[in-house]
Amino acid sequence: MAFQWRSSTKKDLRKLPPREIQRVLAEVELLAEDPFPHGSEKLAGTEHTHRIRVGDYRVIRR
Repeated sequence: MAFQWRSSTKKDLRKLPPREIQRVLAEVELLAEDPFPHGSEKLAGTEHTHRIRVGDYRVIRR
């Protein structure tokens, strides 16, 4: 599965500590195997938008 990153997301990722970047990227890669992992939540008012938490951060998937 190919992911499309928003330019603002890339910019936000660069601001994180290297260890956190690795954690976020690892979780995003796991979405290819399991698009709805335990703990993922559908965002209210949307049809196809979900989020997962990675430590103190949220990954939004559309």
